Amino acid sequence: MTDFSSALHAAFDVPDPREAVNRIKNVVARELSQTDARAKVTKTDFFNHSFAPDIVLSWPNERERFVFLKSDTRPAVLRDDVAAIRKHDPIVFALDPVNEDPLNTEEYQGSSHNDDTLLADSRGMEVLIESRFSEPVVGLASSAVLQGGRGLLTEREAEAMASSVAAGFNGAKQLDTSTTAAAVAQIAGHFDQRRTSRLLRFLGAVWVGSGGTAASFPGEQDIAGDLDGTALEFLMELPPIDDYEFWRRIGRPLTLESVSQLQVDDDSENLQHLLESNLDVLHARACRVLERQQELGEEEDSGFRWRLERQMLCLRGSRFSTYFTSKVDELKVEPQDAEGISLHELLRRAEQRRTPISELELATPTRTVSYATVTRDDISHDEELLRLSSTFSSTAYVQTAVATLFGSRPLVCDFPSRTGKGRTAAKFPLGTLAPVALSLLTSLTGEESQALDHVTRYYNEVQRQPTLFEVEDIGAAQSSITTQSEDDFREIKP
Repeated sequence: MTDFSSALHAAFDVPDPREAVNRIKNVVARELSQTDARAKVTKTDFFNHSFAPDIVLSWPNERERFVFLKSDTRPAVLRDDVAAIRKHDPIVFALDPVNEDPLNTEEYQGSSHNDDTLLADSRGMEVLIESRFSEPVVGLASSAVLQGGRGLLTEREAEAMASSVAAGFNGAKQLDTSTTAAAVAQIAGHFDQRRTSRLLRFLGAVWVGSGGTAASFPGEQDIAGDLDGTALEFLMELPPIDDYEFWRRIGRPLTLESVSQLQVDDDSENLQHLLESNLDVLHARACRVLERQQELGEEEDSGFRWRLERQMLCLRGSRFSTYFTSKVDELKVEPQDAEGISLHELLRRAEQRRTPISELELATPTRTVSYATVTRDDISHDEELLRLSSTFSSTAYVQTAVATLFGSRPLVCDFPSRTGKGRTAAKFPLGTLAPVALSLLTSLTGEESQALDHVTRYYNEVQRQPTLFEVEDIGAAQSSITTQSEDDFREIKP
C-alpha cells in the first residue's frame, strides 16, 4: 500500500463523518498539489455531490477545472456520474482503484465526441508524481494532465504516458523519428487540444533545437508557435544540457519580457545556457545597478550568474546586482543613494571597453556644466574638456554621461542612481548593454571584468544594417538630441 493509499484509508476510518470528509479532501488536495505545484487547490463545502465539485483547480491565465471525488467505482455508477457532469470537462477522481474503463462503451463514446473529461484514480496520479523524480520532463505532462487531461488515467495508463513522454523528449533530442512519433500519438490521445498543442510545441522545439526541421517533425501536428512559459520552465529544471547550438535554436523567439516572467530556481544551469546563447536577441532599454552583501554561506566568487528576481532579469556578482528591463518604469528596485564620479574615473571606465562618450554633465555644489561637441563626437580624449575640467574644484563630479553604442544609439548613464537607459526608443542587446553598463556605472576589478567577459563569451557583436524601423528611431533620436540635453538627463528618477 502506498503512502497516499494509507493516508486515504486512515481518513476513511475516522469516526466523525465531517472530520473524515475533511481529511479525505486534504489527502487528495495534497496529491493534486504534488502533481502540479503551480495549481491553486481550493476545497469546497461539498462532498461526493452529483453536480457540485469537491475541489476547484485554478492557474493564472487558465480556466478553472472542477474535481469531483467519487467513492463508488462500479463501472455503471461511474458512467452515470460522468454523464451528469461531463459538460464541465471535469476531473473525476476515484478514491478506489478503477479496474475497468467505464467509459469504453459504444453508448458512451457515441455521445462523447468532444468530451475532455478525465477519469483518474489515486494510483494513476501517484505514478506521474513518482516518475518526475527519475524523469523530470514528465512533470510537464503531469501539469498538463490536471489542466487538460482526458480519458482514463489509472496506473497502467499513467506508466505508459510517463514512459512515452520521457522517451519522446530523448527521441526529439536525438532526432529519433519513431520514438518521437509514438510520444506524439500518446499525447494526442490523452490531452485536450490546447494542452496537446503546447506539449507538441515543446517536443517540436526540442526537435528543432537538436538540429531537425519543423517539416521533418513526425506526425501531422502543427508545431508552429513559441514555447509557453510552463514548457520553458520545465526545460530550465531538467538536468543541465550543455549544448550551445541547442539553446540558441530554442531561444531565438525569446524576448526579455517573456524571460522575465519565468519562475525558475536560482541554481538553474540551463537558465545560464539559455541566456548566454541568446544575448543578441534579448534587448533591454534600461538597467539599474545595486550594491549587495554576500549572503551567509555564499561562496566567495568574482563570477556573474543570471537570475530572475521580481519579474526582472538580473545579472548578479559578488558585489553588485544589475537589473535589466524593457522600460524604465519596469525597474522595480529603488536606486541606492550614491554620488557622481570624477571625470578622470569616467574616462578610465570608458577606456576599459573603449566606449565612446558623446555628452556629459559636470556639477559642483553651486554650478552645472554640460559638455558635448556640436557633432556629438567622442569626447573621452578631448583636450579642451580636460583643460576645462582643471578649472573646477575637487568637488566637481560627473552626474550623467551619454555613451554612444552601435554608432548611433545613445545610452544615458546616471551615476548617482547607477541607472542606464536608452534615449528615446533606443534598446540594446544584452551582450552589449551588460558589459558596457556595468563598466561605466561601477568600478570593476580585473577579475570581475574577466568574469563579465566570460558570461558574455558567446555574444558576437555584429554591426548590421538597421531595419526600416531602426532607421526611423535613429533619425528621431538624432533630430531630438539638440533639444533634450539637461531635460533628458533629468528623466531618470528614483
